[in-house]
Amino acid sequence: MSAEPHIVILGPTCCWKSETAIRLAQRLGREIVSCDSMQVYRGLEIGTAQPSREELRAVPHHLIACLDIHEPYDVNRFLDRAGRALTEILTRVPAAVIVGGTGLYARALVYGHALLPADPDVAAQIQSVWHEPNGRAILEQRLMEAAGGRDAVPADTLLNPRRLLRACEVLAITGQVPWRIHPRENTPSSEYRQFCLLPDFALLKERIRRRTALMLKQGWLEEARRALDNGLLDTPTARQALGYRDIAEYLNGTSPAKDLPALTELLANRTIQYARRQYTWFRRQHPGAALLNVSSADEALKAILEG
Repeated sequence: MSAEPHIVILGPTCCWKSETAIRLAQRLGREIVSCDSMQVYRGLEIGTAQPSREELRAVPHHLIACLDIHEPYDVNRFLDRAGRALTEILTRVPAAVIVGGTGLYARALVYGHALLPADPDVAAQIQSVWHEPNGRAILEQRLMEAAGGRDAVPADTLLNPRRLLRACEVLAITGQVPWRIHPRENTPSSEYRQFCLLPDFALLKERIRRRTALMLKQGWLEEARRALDNGLLDTPTARQALGYRDIAEYLNGTSPAKDLPALTELLANRTIQYARRQYTWFRRQHPGAALLNVSSADEALKAILEG
């Protein structure tokens, strides 16, 4: 157990999480653990908005660019790596700063993660539905009906085919959606203090549009081309990184976006849709977290230090 609680900074993409975490870690003399399912991969630095080299030099970071894109990553692997990182960090400093937007991982770390049942035959049946016409929509509808609506389904589950299939498997076995099976997980561990940065959505949309244009200017197309040539779309987990499939379609001429401005708009809109689902997740799935409506990293840092 840490001498002080770990500070957990959560929120949708592009909400000053990383900047706030770095400034907070510098202020308190702490190290950072990333809670992001895609920043863990090498070769996707631009598209997953990994910290810059200067930021990585400024504060020790963990679980950033430490896996090859062909290596799998999931909540269990995250918990294992995060646990080892935190144990190591505590030999040097009183606690860590944990930052990221992958809600499922954050919830598993802060609230505890119970093993869920599995059945190969049920999994195969779910896979067969997936391959039917409109199979994905059928499975999504099952989850939404069981959960009580689209907003009640975690954003990552709808975006991630692997998680969607796994959630439907658990639902078929237990009759319940997986995130509701263990009510005890609604009590966060006292080892963590949670802060969710939730700026005004109109402001966030503008930030996402500006950042998308900047990422493309910084070489996102070239980065994506290299990753695609390295088999990105055939990888077990990294293929789900937001935007790369859209860029692949743009590069091979099958995208509805026929020029760079249209691609920029398409990528920004995809990210905005994802951010909207993240908003819903963090508002509903993290009881006990301080929800901070901020409009800058300065405001976020001040609120956390005073919280």
